[in-house]
Amino acid sequence: MTDLAKPRHTLGSLIARPLTRRIVLLLVSAAIVGTAVHSYRAIDSELTAVALSRRETVAQLTAVTLAEKFGRVVDIAISLATRPSIRDPVTAGKWDEAIGLQRAVPHDLPQIERLFLTDVAGTLKADVPALPGARGTNFAYREWFQGVSRDWRPYVSPVYTRAASPRLKVFAVAMPIKSATGGVVGILVLQIRIENLLEWIKATSIEPGGFVYIVDSKGQMAFHSKRGNQEGIVDLLATPVVEKLRREGHGVEITFDPVEREDSIIAYAAVPGYGWGVVAQQPTRTSLGLKARDEQLRQLLTGYGLILLLCAAAIFLASRIAVARERAEEDRRMKIELEQRVLERTAELEVANKELEAFSYSVSHDLRAPLRAIDGFSQVLLEDYAGKLDDAGKGYLQRVRAATQLMGHLIDDLIKLSRASRQEMHRENVDLSALAGAVAQELAKSQPERRAEFVIPGGVIAQGDARLLRIVLDNLLGNAWKFTGKTKHARIEFGATRENGKPAYYVRDNGAGFDMQYVNKLFGAFQRLHSMDEFPGTGIGLATVQRIVHRHGGQVRAEGVSGRGATFHFTLTT
Repeated sequence: MTDLAKPRHTLGSLIARPLTRRIVLLLVSAAIVGTAVHSYRAIDSELTAVALSRRETVAQLTAVTLAEKFGRVVDIAISLATRPSIRDPVTAGKWDEAIGLQRAVPHDLPQIERLFLTDVAGTLKADVPALPGARGTNFAYREWFQGVSRDWRPYVSPVYTRAASPRLKVFAVAMPIKSATGGVVGILVLQIRIENLLEWIKATSIEPGGFVYIVDSKGQMAFHSKRGNQEGIVDLLATPVVEKLRREGHGVEITFDPVEREDSIIAYAAVPGYGWGVVAQQPTRTSLGLKARDEQLRQLLTGYGLILLLCAAAIFLASRIAVARERAEEDRRMKIELEQRVLERTAELEVANKELEAFSYSVSHDLRAPLRAIDGFSQVLLEDYAGKLDDAGKGYLQRVRAATQLMGHLIDDLIKLSRASRQEMHRENVDLSALAGAVAQELAKSQPERRAEFVIPGGVIAQGDARLLRIVLDNLLGNAWKFTGKTKHARIEFGATRENGKPAYYVRDNGAGFDMQYVNKLFGAFQRLHSMDEFPGTGIGLATVQRIVHRHGGQVRAEGVSGRGATFHFTLTT
């Protein structure tokens, strides 16, 4: 039986082996094909994402830097317009005196092409450097005048061709000049030549054939790294990328560009706060990242084909995959380098902000000294010469003291507003209930004769910077305390709720309230809805609240009814 069974076993094995081999071969082939398809798609997606992310990082880096450039010029305009050396002569109509003290500005700040002053109707009164025949020209038709006169706040204009020769492409930063009493008496305009402000773009890392261009708030091309300062202003508002930039804020894609008439990698990023945008574009035919991707994918397909034909080529396949992975890793390293550049540029911004803060402190110190002198001598007159002054004279001196003290408070509040924008943030768990309770105790101690009901629940915790959030509650609860000063049964409430499934916080009172048709003015600097006699203040507090909430990634809004109180809502990112 054993001798007869042995040949049958051998014959069965001979029959079964080819079938087994075919099944194993089919299974191995299926496994290889499945692995190949999956790996091909994954590598294709990974390398494409790396190539696109490099363009997007360039666009975002450029947008961050441009926002810093605009912010510095706006801060310079604010500093100049609030100097007594400009404000007081302009208030008195002494335009030559006002401009004479600013002749060194274009030399000291080379990014400023020229500086000029106009009256509130837009008529040019003085300029540096002076242009023949320019004085008396009315510029009410200019976008910068229409923008700044809309609500009398600093305004960065779109690009335009200036009227004077040579006909350069420029944009303007317009800043209202306000008198000591707060009325607008003129406009300071800083005119910046596009090339002066955007010289740094030439050093932006761009692959051969690629370029970066900037569009202004009207969708016009302000600058193009490849075309230079071409004549005329090109309107790009109807182009797909500008439409997406204005609608979505940022993104990157491979698409057909109708202007360049070819497929391109197009990355776009909005310049926060100014309505401008940056587009970083690279034709696909010149993209080193896409070329590397296509080359690696071709090699990968070749390797898989050899594996399917000859299993012995498995080593070759492994080596090619290793090469592809190394190249992908190199692309990732390049992305990390770009991100490092973003961090370095952020550090530069922090240094610039500290320099600006030191400058603001110096200016505020120089302003405080004459204010203290005016206040002090006015007090001496009231105390030592009271018998020689009639009631009208005493009243005038008291008004002088009140005005100087108000100016001192304005300077302090402006410095607080500046620091709220630049102070380094340290996120942690913050007990908002405890902060609100501490603020309420301080308010009650400040006016012990007042009776007001504070409603503050316990256990309201949020993520944020404790010092900045204390400033938010100081201002909101302080406003509620002030505007319930004439309410018989004052009630001030702090609490938390949820909006769209996310935590939100509010401060509510039953005080003077406000008309909702003026709600858009509440969070602007120096904006007031009540007279100083009725409710004193500088009009800076809510602007400070808005800046701090925005720095926390949140939003703030207000609701109110005249005579029936107001509620301020704000959110913070978690």
